[in-house]
Amino acid sequence: MGGIICVICFIILRYFLKKTIKNSKKENVPLRATYYKCLDEHIVKSKGELIIDNYLYHMGIDHEYEKLIQVHGKVIKYDWYLPEYNIYIEYWGYYGKKYMKRKKEKIHLYRKGKLNLISIEDVMFRDIHLNLQKQLAKKNKHFNETKHCPNCGLLLDERFKNRRLKSRV
Repeated sequence: MGGIICVICFIILRYFLKKTIKNSKKENVPLRATYYKCLDEHIVKSKGELIIDNYLYHMGIDHEYEKLIQVHGKVIKYDWYLPEYNIYIEYWGYYGKKYMKRKKEKIHLYRKGKLNLISIEDVMFRDIHLNLQKQLAKKNKHFNETKHCPNCGLLLDERFKNRRLKSRV
């Protein structure tokens, strides 16, 4: 009888120790932001989206964030829409199996609906200002006419238009 009580006490003690260890691990986990506030007051879900949204804001490009559209009977929630240029921008910032399947479906719907889509991948953040500028220029010639600072995205003065920036080697 005494052996059974010891086993029960051991099981109870083990349960409470595991629970205590779990709780202490939770306390040591650094807090992470679940949303980010952009310069134009948009609330976005990732640092990548924050950078893109702030870039559009610095460029003075009117943009809508995360609204729904319907393409051939299917609903899409786009990341950004540039109404002045009729361009959609999608930032593909995740890589799970479900996410990649949805990415493929969305790209197919954009093509099927003959919508102007710019896809932003993580690798483009090496020089997001230049890469986004190039993508925008492919969709609309207006974007070839201006040059912007590679660090902040602000419009450069006329005297810099014909000069190569040393930071872009």
